[in-house]
Amino acid sequence: MPAGLRLVQPSEHRVMPWKNGFGTTTEIAIDPADADVGGRFRWRLSIANVQRSGPFSAFLGYERTIMVIAGHGMDLAIADQPARRLDRLFDPLVFSGDSTADCRLLDGPICDFNLMVERSSLRSHLEVLHLDATPRLLGPTSGDRIIHCFDGAIEFVMGAGARVGTLQPNCTAILDPARDEMQLAAAADHRATVAIIELTPA
Repeated sequence: MPAGLRLVQPSEHRVMPWKNGFGTTTEIAIDPADADVGGRFRWRLSIANVQRSGPFSAFLGYERTIMVIAGHGMDLAIADQPARRLDRLFDPLVFSGDSTADCRLLDGPICDFNLMVERSSLRSHLEVLHLDATPRLLGPTSGDRIIHCFDGAIEFVMGAGARVGTLQPNCTAILDPARDEMQLAAAADHRATVAIIELTPA
């Protein structure tokens, strides 16, 4: 693997209860790696299994990005604002972890994808790409880049054009920092859905 690239396999994921005890979360990765979600961390990536309606945990000082990746969605009431309906898959919503948040499931359990970043040190941007065999170019960045494959498989090429490898479903590539250009394409004439996360200093 090139320097600064780390691959996270599903066998490395950690399942743990929610901070408020109302559900479980599969933690994909956290920075620093030895951080505890009950303490301070720079960023955290996870997938939550939401089995019933109820409140979300508060994370003071963090910006949260959430999107439904399976199920029929939810209404999410944040602070005193009207509830937002999240019923489209892979449609991210950004909100403050300082705010109270309550979800009402629309039609059964859901899975949602979560990114949390420490607001004082990082800015984040999450984009979902639906890839085919046509390569997509990602430019260099001064910060970190995280690529998570939801379905299908993707091949990625870095720098001078050397093929790095294939990212399988539920696997994650973390580049620290992403100073080289990258090309992504779905592997073996398939299609793939991936999240591209850019983390830059605040």
